[in-house]
Amino acid sequence: MVASRFFKQCKALWAISLLIFVAACGGQTPAPPSRTSPVPMRPAPERDIAESTETPSPEELKAAGEADKIKVAILLPLSGAEGITGNALLRAATMALFDAYDPRLVMLPFDTKADYTESERVAEMAVEAGADIVLGPLLGQNVTAAGNVLARAGIPMIGFSNDQSVAAPGRYIIGFMPESEVQRVVDYALETGHSRFAALLPEGKYGDRVRMAFGEAVSFGGGRLTALESYPPNPEAVFEPVKRLGNYDERRKALRDEIRFLRSLNDDMTDEIANRLEAAEALDPVPFDAVIVPEGGELLRTVAPLLPYYEIDPNVVKLLGTGLWNDESILREPPLQNAWFAAPTPDAPIAFLNRYQETYGEAAPRLASIAYDAMSLVAALARDETVKKKNRFSEENLTASFGFVGVDGLFRLLPDGTNERALAIVEVHRKGLQVIDPAATAFPAFGYSLRRSASQ
Repeated sequence: MVASRFFKQCKALWAISLLIFVAACGGQTPAPPSRTSPVPMRPAPERDIAESTETPSPEELKAAGEADKIKVAILLPLSGAEGITGNALLRAATMALFDAYDPRLVMLPFDTKADYTESERVAEMAVEAGADIVLGPLLGQNVTAAGNVLARAGIPMIGFSNDQSVAAPGRYIIGFMPESEVQRVVDYALETGHSRFAALLPEGKYGDRVRMAFGEAVSFGGGRLTALESYPPNPEAVFEPVKRLGNYDERRKALRDEIRFLRSLNDDMTDEIANRLEAAEALDPVPFDAVIVPEGGELLRTVAPLLPYYEIDPNVVKLLGTGLWNDESILREPPLQNAWFAAPTPDAPIAFLNRYQETYGEAAPRLASIAYDAMSLVAALARDETVKKKNRFSEENLTASFGFVGVDGLFRLLPDGTNERALAIVEVHRKGLQVIDPAATAFPAFGYSLRRSASQ
């Protein structure tokens, strides 16, 4: 059904052989999607790249020559442990390619096999194939491996990683960076009156990145970090860290000592007070009014109930999260009700995700949108008549200060290779995720990138 509709709609496109080559190293090209209601890349009003030219006519498509081809290599793990994700990202990029409807764009997929050495090898193949720009790889180490090869050839790349440590000038990453999410949610907490912060962090690289970003954001905003604990990725090992975070044993001992003292006075009034304290188990308050818990999935659902259990009251202490919370399964967790996290506007990618589901008969992984946006950005620059043909993927063009609007909203690539996204503040409710502070619709003249460097 989908294939039939596609051939009817895109007969002219096939007439000029818009080829998607599969590299000899492996991987299969996904079936082309139907071209319905594309979600275009659009910049801020300063320059509308997406509408710089009209869709080419069938005659223009036929006239497109080999010299005008723009070769876009895409490096993904199309086999192995990450193969499912890699192929999903390839399908999303294919959707963007066909939405672009540009006969000059040729996509060249290469299989990295999620391996460092293989990523180097296929990057060299991309260079030999004459790639004008490279999208991917997915994993941070593979971005480094391929990026080193491409840098020597002067070919820019947009990696799908979210690890800012692998970014560099000319080696951009487009993944959702936890540093940006942490900064956004902390800023909002500070603006709304919170000043004393705590953190409950997973051990490992992700937790380390959140720790650094959290400390910088709190300090920069004039807040205080009063408590911090880490836990291993084991549900049975999270109890003690949460207990320590809430200083539960000391607070409980202080309550018992107070009750004992009141009873020692042998007075009816003090006995009554002691009885009330004992019945209520009213521990002293924790020394923070906001705590970040950058966790997701089953482990978040294990950690969240432990907070009130150890007397960290979510009605008093605001719980904060990262994009890992962008999952409707957390709506059923009572401790997370009214908690905040920073993420792209939840409704923004719905049209894209529905199209993906309709086209391929399966749900898209959340990361698929970044592959669509990366290919759409390339297509936008390719059809922009204001950029020089031989330099369309220059740093100046890729890092345009006004940014681009993709599936997940406004974003821009920065000269240091990282990215900046306009994120919303989302509040958790049983009936759904609600935006309480919308994402910005345009980047300020002095963005978060300047602030980040100023805090280092």
